[in-house]
Amino acid sequence: MQRFKSRMARFFILAVSIAVTGVTNVWAAGDTPGIAGKDDWLFYSYEISGPADLHTTEQSISLVAKFNRVLSRNGVTMAFTMVPLKARIYAEHLPDQIKLTPYLSGNYERMSKALRDQQVAILDLNSAFFNAVAKNPEEPLYFRLDTHWAPSGAMLAAETLRAGMSQYPSLQQALSATPVSEYDMEWSKRKVRTHSRDLVEQLPAGAQSYSPEITRLFYVKRSKQSNTELLGEADDPQVTLLGSSYSMKWTGFADALRYTLQRDILDVAVGADRGSWVGMESYLRDDAFQTQRPKLMIWEMPERDMRAPPDYRFRDARYLSDNTEWLLRAAAWVEKDCRPAVTKASLTIGGLVKRASAALETVATSDQDYVDLAFDQPLQQLDYISMDISNSGSKSMRIEASVEGKSRKFEFALAGDGDAHAFKTPLPSAKGGYTSARIYPGINSAFSLRDLKVCRQQEDLLR
Repeated sequence: MQRFKSRMARFFILAVSIAVTGVTNVWAAGDTPGIAGKDDWLFYSYEISGPADLHTTEQSISLVAKFNRVLSRNGVTMAFTMVPLKARIYAEHLPDQIKLTPYLSGNYERMSKALRDQQVAILDLNSAFFNAVAKNPEEPLYFRLDTHWAPSGAMLAAETLRAGMSQYPSLQQALSATPVSEYDMEWSKRKVRTHSRDLVEQLPAGAQSYSPEITRLFYVKRSKQSNTELLGEADDPQVTLLGSSYSMKWTGFADALRYTLQRDILDVAVGADRGSWVGMESYLRDDAFQTQRPKLMIWEMPERDMRAPPDYRFRDARYLSDNTEWLLRAAAWVEKDCRPAVTKASLTIGGLVKRASAALETVATSDQDYVDLAFDQPLQQLDYISMDISNSGSKSMRIEASVEGKSRKFEFALAGDGDAHAFKTPLPSAKGGYTSARIYPGINSAFSLRDLKVCRQQEDLLR
């Protein structure tokens, strides 16, 4: 089965509007975003937000809540958690000119309450991190020179998530329905040097040098294997961790969760260059979700990213999306069964289609080849097209949807591996629904399209 693999983090630096009066050591859009704090601690200016970010934060909360309802209706239980701001947890190391505002101090609790009020199972890391720092200030939860949590922070986060699940019967039930896999954990006896120092690279040229910091590592391994696992017949994980760079393999967080939950986990981590919304949508499209849906999904998102919904204006244009359209696409991929829409789709003779049929059998395709679709009435906002596509070659496909001479282009990723894969997408239009669409499959030695239909989302999706 095709699987995502975790990548080392590559930071996508967003332009930042700082809501702190008198800050002189924070750089604006286009400048370096590192903040040199006290005691050789470094911070990330994007963590500093204010009331001006409230509107976009509320949009993110609304999207998470609506997406959670879709998952629940389709048999997937979601636990949502936010990585607390390093700048709040270690505020005593901030430079004197940066003080936490009441907004920033209370933002985690404010967002958590809003999510709980909308029936999202939110697991609070902020309180646990504060308490741990108070009890053991000598064991940093974050690297001094990096935005990410240190091994002690990753393990504390995993322990806190496991304990927090007891507050939600739905999470407990979902976890209990997954097979136990026993893991052992041990801490290293000696501390080692770490090369985690992404914030050093975000300082202005000529900034002071920083010596490597040292940390204690932990190691997690399977304690035993069943006969089926030894024979290579182990079941696919039924718990998924969908996370940011804080969940990448090198941080140890996924392994820490394996230990605290005593479960095998499919870990999907997407760096800040693409972001959490793109990461979630990519996972939903993949066979890892479409053919083996998890019973429990843990969605980890940095607190700082909650102010950046899919349409955040500083996002890389490649990953920018209308908020509603993101939800329509993500929800379509989650839907397990097709609820037939009133609108019907058919293949139109012309291009690669030589005769009226509900399917296009395997053909070779060039850059100019196309398949025309016709809809017997305009597509509605909650409609999405569904089909099975198999192709050998091209990694992308273009659809041009049209109505009354107006068209819009949509680009989609393809597997290109020759196997059949589910394909689902809405074709949203700003003015009136589309009545036709042309598919350009790209260059393929073989391409086929089967089981074309138009499906309908739940009526309350956007409410």
